[in-house]
Amino acid sequence: MSNEGVNNMEWDDVNGCLWFEADQAGKPVLCCIEALCLYLAFGASTLVEVDATNAYAFRRGWIHSAALSKANRGEFERDSAHSHPFVRLTARDI
Repeated sequence: MSNEGVNNMEWDDVNGCLWFEADQAGKPVLCCIEALCLYLAFGASTLVEVDATNAYAFRRGWIHSAALSKANRGEFERDSAHSHPFVRLTARDI
């Protein structure tokens, strides 16, 4: 399995999600995926960082594809912690 893109992620312990960037036509799209989504849909054995990041690494291609689909539909979110719009993947998206 390629490690491409795996180093471009950051665990958010406060919100229980993993932040990453997906490439959309050469431009980065800020994204996050909730640990619950990784647990329910992608085989993470628990909601903790190590299991969530392993599940992300294993299914990264599918996760990026799902995130970019939301981005193409304009389904971006904003919050006070991030200056740029981002795509959030939840268990409801899968």
